[in-house]
Amino acid sequence: MTIHTEDQLQEPQAEPKATPAKRPARTAKNVPAGESQPKPRPARKKPQRAQPEPVQESAPEPAAVAELVTAAPEAYDPAPALSAPCSEPCPETCSAPAAETTELAEETLTTAVMPESPVMADSLTHGQRVAAIAATLFQDLAELHGLDDVWGHRLHLAAQLHDIGFAEGRKGHHKISMRLIEEDLSLNIHEDDRPWVALLARYHRKAWPSRRHARFDALKKSDRKELRKAASLLRIADALDYTHTGVVGNLAVAVKKRKVIIAVQCSGDCSAEMERVIKKGDLFMHVFGRELECVCQGN
Repeated sequence: MTIHTEDQLQEPQAEPKATPAKRPARTAKNVPAGESQPKPRPARKKPQRAQPEPVQESAPEPAAVAELVTAAPEAYDPAPALSAPCSEPCPETCSAPAAETTELAEETLTTAVMPESPVMADSLTHGQRVAAIAATLFQDLAELHGLDDVWGHRLHLAAQLHDIGFAEGRKGHHKISMRLIEEDLSLNIHEDDRPWVALLARYHRKAWPSRRHARFDALKKSDRKELRKAASLLRIADALDYTHTGVVGNLAVAVKKRKVIIAVQCSGDCSAEMERVIKKGDLFMHVFGRELECVCQGN
């Protein structure tokens, strides 16, 4: 019997396999004489997408502007909204006959909180012109803004009252107008509309509606969106009577795919109004995503 030791019982270790040497890359230096040298591969270029040519809308011809203004429909009439019956029970102030309520609203809006002074008389006349312009913009842009007649009524009131803050001075008068509309109950404004009219008057100039402002931030998202639309119309209407001279007469609006054109008839030099429309139309262009152009034709 053969006895194996522990060393003899261990399995023999396999010899390591030889690693074949890597074949050197064929370069211009190690290619044997007589053989052609390898050609370098050209770099692959990424295919570039063809950029669509920008669509440029030509400016309207003078004849087209005249036709547009001449064919302008009658301005939006706020009287139906002023006298429309409420969908819910209203206070006694809403129980008056429709014609009487409308007449009272117009009379009260043009006399309340207005001290007798040339400045305030000018502000009242200016407010009436702005209200008429805003009404036309509201009607001609109805398909674009999608606001109902309730907002047309609020816009009408805010246009009339947007400058009543001049009663306490020019500086910050838009904020003063907001406060007066909120606090002066002699103004014949329904309490459901009062905060909206006040906010519209506040945003007729200077800062856009912003969530940094407590009153605006407290609104629902849908309400904020509608207020921005209405405020953008008020700012344009105010700009179209920038000099307070009533130089802008009839106007009409054409809505294009990428542009909104406001065509106006002017009784004199309206260059200041045209310039102001573009400046104050920035909110409109932001809200509706369209360029704004204003063209004027003298009578």
